[in-house]
Amino acid sequence: MWGKLPFSIADNYAVDVRNLAAVRKWYKEKLGFHEADKNRQVDPGRPHTDLYASNEETFLSLVQLGPGTLAEKRHVIFYAKNLEKAHQWLTDRGVIVPPATADSGGNRFFQFQDLEGNTIEVCVEP
Repeated sequence: MWGKLPFSIADNYAVDVRNLAAVRKWYKEKLGFHEADKNRQVDPGRPHTDLYASNEETFLSLVQLGPGTLAEKRHVIFYAKNLEKAHQWLTDRGVIVPPATADSGGNRFFQFQDLEGNTIEVCVEP
């Protein structure tokens, strides 16, 4: 289920990007995602790529923004069984990751940004 990645995605997400090719490459190189074999229709006229963390059914869609279009900010969450392992794995791959923290409810997590500044949270699997 977890494959070689120290995290998984529980829900499908769409992330708006300006440079689809560069961001696709970053997610594959830095986060270990792979492209889907199947082609889904998202929004006619908007190039996109569906990426998977492993052999899961859930995916992350990178969707190219049109000129002058504002990105919709979404709260993307990855889940880890071992937060420290996920943190170290990302750091080893050159991702700038601040130290983990906890919220008022005791949930432990850290956040980092992708190539275009989209925030991704990694938290302990519920």
